[in-house]
Amino acid sequence: MACANIENLFIKHAGLIRNDVSKQIEFTDFYLKELGKEPWKDGQGEQYQYPIYERSLPTSPVTFSAWASSVGDGDLATDDGAAGGPCSTPGQNIDSFGITLRNVSLKKAALNSPDICLEDLRFDWEIEDQVKNVTRVLSENSRWVWTNAYQDEYIAACGHKMIANPALAEGAVTFPAAAATSVLTWGILESIYEQLSYLGGHLDAFQMVDDMTPVYALVGDRFVFEDLKRADDNTRSDFHYSSQADKMLGAPGLNGVYRGFRNFTVQFPPRYDFVAGAYVRRLPYESFSATRGKGWEVSAEYKNAEYTVTTVFLKSVLTILVPKPRGAIAGMTYNPQTSWTGDFRWVNIPDRECNVDGNIGFFRALYAYGAKVERPDLGFAVMHLRCDRNLDLRACS
Repeated sequence: MACANIENLFIKHAGLIRNDVSKQIEFTDFYLKELGKEPWKDGQGEQYQYPIYERSLPTSPVTFSAWASSVGDGDLATDDGAAGGPCSTPGQNIDSFGITLRNVSLKKAALNSPDICLEDLRFDWEIEDQVKNVTRVLSENSRWVWTNAYQDEYIAACGHKMIANPALAEGAVTFPAAAATSVLTWGILESIYEQLSYLGGHLDAFQMVDDMTPVYALVGDRFVFEDLKRADDNTRSDFHYSSQADKMLGAPGLNGVYRGFRNFTVQFPPRYDFVAGAYVRRLPYESFSATRGKGWEVSAEYKNAEYTVTTVFLKSVLTILVPKPRGAIAGMTYNPQTSWTGDFRWVNIPDRECNVDGNIGFFRALYAYGAKVERPDLGFAVMHLRCDRNLDLRACS
């Protein structure tokens, strides 16, 4: 009976994860909150093709002629305005619609917790606290899975992948194999801003200011934005004279609008080192030995990595498609708890050899999505140097 009571605790807390975690983590990361999401439609299979309409224009600019009254015989019964006028307006043609066919396919993953022996817990103190700790750790895992996946998908979808060097080298599918030699600068951002105006990015700007000037979202490392803010001579003057000085002197990376961009930070922007002519990703976490099992901490490689990526975010670049939960199909029943959004559920599978008493279970989460790339031409990602913090150490007076 004790085992059943403990198991009920896990089922209860798994239910809390199902109901709350997806909503709670949505507002803890920029990409989770801002990337557009739609359901993957039933009956489409695991992949399909979709058309993207490119910009289409007439061969030459549309010309206007003077408006003139119809010239005819004056008889309303027979006058067809054949000689011109408002009833006959010559037109120019858009020769064809430019259409690019793209593919989207479903991706899936699953994450299982370590096995949990209910008999072990039966004799431990503070069982409810242990259950809460387990569910907290699992929630953190779901957040890490989605934030990392969405960030990677957006960067991959960007049609402009730039290297901050004198040539401002640019690739489409991957970053050019050249080492960045500069930090992110206002010159680079102004170049991107100009390109977005050519491409019609203002139609999908993050916001508009009063004079209808577009403001774009800049996503990355908070201290990159702090350095940008300090590098702007005009902003530094505003520290002294502006009524907004309190905002400008606020915490690093605060979401003020600077020179057409609004800054948004993420917990772990991607970081790299340049090794043997290629960029090598440094992941945030590394393991260490705990009293029992392993713990994970932020790695020294990640902290000391030489390069990072900053993106200019527009919603129309990418949409995430998520399969809907399933209850039953044609009379065949799914586990009603099954969802593809990373909701952990408690699983206890009796087995003749391994779990004959049904006292061993684990948590399992399923993840699935499709990345529908729609406007890669509006996506910009910049690989650039990142600087260590200046400690500004001083001896005593």
